[in-house]
Amino acid sequence: MIDDGEPSDEWFNNDLEFTIARGVSDSEILPLLRDYFAERSERLIQINRTELNRSIERHRLSKSDAESLFTGLVLNGVADQKRSGVSFADYSFTVECEAAARILEGQRIARAALEEAGVTEKTSRAPDVELTATFPPGIHRKGMTDVRPLSSDLRKLFFDADSVVRIANPYFNPNPSVVGDIASLANRGVTTKILTRETGSANSKLISTLNSVHERVNPGNRHLLRVRDLYESDDETGRQAYATHAKIAIADRDICYLGSANLTDTSLSNNFELGILLQGETVGSAVDVFDVVFDFAKKVKLPL
Repeated sequence: MIDDGEPSDEWFNNDLEFTIARGVSDSEILPLLRDYFAERSERLIQINRTELNRSIERHRLSKSDAESLFTGLVLNGVADQKRSGVSFADYSFTVECEAAARILEGQRIARAALEEAGVTEKTSRAPDVELTATFPPGIHRKGMTDVRPLSSDLRKLFFDADSVVRIANPYFNPNPSVVGDIASLANRGVTTKILTRETGSANSKLISTLNSVHERVNPGNRHLLRVRDLYESDDETGRQAYATHAKIAIADRDICYLGSANLTDTSLSNNFELGILLQGETVGSAVDVFDVVFDFAKKVKLPL
């Protein structure tokens, strides 16, 4: 068992990703999870929410808690998905025990600092609009606790979806995480609508990404992956008449990302990108707008 120290602000300056600290419902869960992994004799274990709940009797992990935990462990590089479930919270993961214990200690310190600053009180009921961003390496972000990390927010949005994910994005590249996250949606029965542009062009990154997603989806679920192309050129000038330029991701009718980022490595790791996460009634309006444009766009048959 690891002794609990006083919170400090050093966690702002390290490389941890804080989905767990921000997402769990009760801070008392964090030392219990930390100690669970610290006390394992094995280097690697395979675990899921049900098994954790059997071991941590004082606090049961809700679906939201489990999603935050496993998303954070994956994003911090100490866990890998092994088997699917009905929802992301019920997936099985291979976890590096010692590394996970260290990550969870960092999350505990971060959560204590957030509570000391009053941030968790303010966000215990999620606001209807939150900022999410990518910053170039080297930018000092201490104190920007109200600006969420874009790459993990998008992954969590995908993981949390139960029935339909809608994605509008003009540019992709075959980032393994993005490809895997999108393919996993259809593999667990989530209808996945992708609106993009110029799929008939020689854009090798776009073609490679869409084909890679298609290949990773189990053949029996490929009907759930639906791609459409919104692009038209002017017959007289040959110039673009209209095209997909929006960057949108919507999980069910629950949460919507709107912003500047493409689904590319640079947008999710190095660029300055800024967007918002919407919740509430406005998400339904975003779904309606997306569906009108998606239905208008041309169907794309995969593989390209």
